[in-house]
Amino acid sequence: MNKRKLTSFRKLLLERKEALLKQVLNQDDGIDELRDDQPADPLDMAGNTSSLELMTALGNHERAELGELDGALEKIDSGAYGKCEDCGQEIAPARLEAIPTARFCVPCKEKQERNPQAFYERPRRRVIMADDLPLSTDDEN
Repeated sequence: MNKRKLTSFRKLLLERKEALLKQVLNQDDGIDELRDDQPADPLDMAGNTSSLELMTALGNHERAELGELDGALEKIDSGAYGKCEDCGQEIAPARLEAIPTARFCVPCKEKQERNPQAFYERPRRRVIMADDLPLSTDDEN
């Protein structure tokens, strides 16, 4: 893959990462507010519990995506970006444009979907801190 295309993918991945980091931090603030709010009414307590569960589930999904983004960025740095983790062949550019964090080529992904236990690797939960956010993206082109 040429350097210009890699730079384009890096920019796309970094923009998505920044957006997710902001979203996760906002969700964490919302979760903290809900935990601090202890309504006396059992119906309100049930509503808070449901909201907490939903926000936590959404946050877990975004943390998993952040792990995928970090992995893709590391591959760009190491020169392995765009290569299938199973067979080592190049992943089709159209697939990477649709899913920039793709780890497998289409045939290997199909094989994985037929036998998910052979491939599934659960990403680690990521703790997000305010320091993870970039100070400014205005300087980048």
